[in-house]
Amino acid sequence: MRRTLLMVALMLGMVGPVSGQSTPRPDPEAVAQTQAQYRDAVIRARRLETDVAALDRRIAATEASLERQPAAGDETVLLQRRQLDAAGRLEARALEELALAKGPLTRVLGALQTLTRHPPPPLVVPTQEAVDTVRAAVLMRALVEPLTDQVERADRRRAAVVAERRAIALQSERLFVSESQTGDRQATLQSRLVSDRARRATLRAEAQRARREVEALEARLRAAGAPVPDVPVSQTPALRLPNGRDTLLAPVEGPPSARFGKGSTGWQWRAPGQAVVAPLEAEVIHAGPLDGWGQVVILDAGPGWRVVLSGLAALDIGTGDRVQTGQRLGAGHDSLPVVLELRREELAVDPSPWLD
Repeated sequence: MRRTLLMVALMLGMVGPVSGQSTPRPDPEAVAQTQAQYRDAVIRARRLETDVAALDRRIAATEASLERQPAAGDETVLLQRRQLDAAGRLEARALEELALAKGPLTRVLGALQTLTRHPPPPLVVPTQEAVDTVRAAVLMRALVEPLTDQVERADRRRAAVVAERRAIALQSERLFVSESQTGDRQATLQSRLVSDRARRATLRAEAQRARREVEALEARLRAAGAPVPDVPVSQTPALRLPNGRDTLLAPVEGPPSARFGKGSTGWQWRAPGQAVVAPLEAEVIHAGPLDGWGQVVILDAGPGWRVVLSGLAALDIGTGDRVQTGQRLGAGHDSLPVVLELRREELAVDPSPWLD
């Protein structure tokens, strides 16, 4: 009996100190970094949501303008217009689904690329961390195939909806032939509506991803027992252009030969031998030839944004350079137009609001 009591006492003595140990305190530097990431994520999410709300208002105003346009043509024409409008809505939803599907795949591929380019040095990193890194890479590679399949399915749905909308547009020739000035006005409004809906779909997908990032960072801070920063709304100006810019500088002097829409994914200029300048201050993430496009310059215009300039004959800058607004990039090609494209993720965005 004494032996039993002695063993129990020893066990309690062994367990007591362990159960009384305090939880390790989080690293202050790691907490500060997470708090900074949280603030940035909140501001980004609010800016994107503000942009979506602004597009909602613009789309509503355009729809109201279309409703006020005088009715022209018979019931067949009106039915065709409604079908075209419904197809445009379906296309916007399909674009939103595609943008949402591409987000996880892009992040996984980016992480894999980082591990490939900068693997942890085996002589410095502990063995367990090296093993964990290899396991993480294996798991991420296993995720690539299902995520790729998901993106491909979303892309096929988008392609099917686009093909259907184009077929309806071809069948609706009377809509654009039987109406003169009223028809031209309606066609312009309809084109703006399609463009705005596509842009809103991409922005909405980005806003959803940003909001999920905010929630994940907040959960990480609470789990560490760290305070969640308060981010006043006054610190969140509306994002009207990448990184809060209000305008883009035209890369070539003079009016464009073609604008966004009707087969053009950007603004075009005929500028053989003319100077082509940077539309904004940015890092050059690509500078070099592309078959059929001449010399191509891609500028990093902020998270998810790119400015693409093609149709140059020669370049004065290189990949990795930092260029200033108005800085010469090169000269226009003799036989190719200089084309400026503004891209949000994979979607070409009409640059008119920032170039006009």
